Amino acid sequence: MEIKKRRAKSISYGSKRSLKDIKYIVIHFTGNKGDTAKNNADFYATGNTREAGAHFFVDKKSEIWESVPMEYTAWAVGHFYTREKGAASYYKKCTNDNSVSIELCDCKKGVSWEQMLAVRQLVQYIQKCCPNAKTIIRHWDVNGKACPEPMIGKGNLKWKHLYNKIMYNYQYRAKVTKAAAIRSSKGVKPTNKIGSINPGEVVKISKVVGAWGRLLNKKNDKWQWISLKKVKEI
Repeated sequence: MEIKKRRAKSISYGSKRSLKDIKYIVIHFTGNKGDTAKNNADFYATGNTREAGAHFFVDKKSEIWESVPMEYTAWAVGHFYTREKGAASYYKKCTNDNSVSIELCDCKKGVSWEQMLAVRQLVQYIQKCCPNAKTIIRHWDVNGKACPEPMIGKGNLKWKHLYNKIMYNYQYRAKVTKAAAIRSSKGVKPTNKIGSINPGEVVKISKVVGAWGRLLNKKNDKWQWISLKKVKEI
């Protein structure tokens, strides 16, 4: 995973803090169509004129840009909107001071496969740096803002789908898009090639580790792995 960096203007963030004080990771969306992580990082570095910002932007092509370093408070989840329909359940619990914010770019029609994988890796990175950041929520959960709009509301299936992929590696079906090698492992690191699979075939993936998907069934008592760059969820 590569994280590119462009520091936001100082109006976008506040004072320094300890990474140990961070308890929440908040998912947002930019609300724009066709925007990229770089577009947003550039804007906050040169054009932003209000107290607003986010730590990271992730786009559909899996590019990640850091705009505000995690050791600084970003102006991302302030203000209050509504408690209607179960919103704002984390109001006054999750604040700018104890959260890291991730903005999803160009996701009005859904989060892309590559985007989801990038978010998952980014969350793992954040949790490694911030050992107490164990809770992942939406901006809507903090203060009732309709953000990320396609995923707001109690019981929202799109949110559950993304959350489960980020947190639990739940099983899903995927179609092979390019000829791919099947590799084996006794642990979690794929090593030797033990076979191949053709485009159009469908596999069941039981776990995601980095850029690799573990197939549901073992072969000769070893796990089978496929590159996630060669499959697409169905």
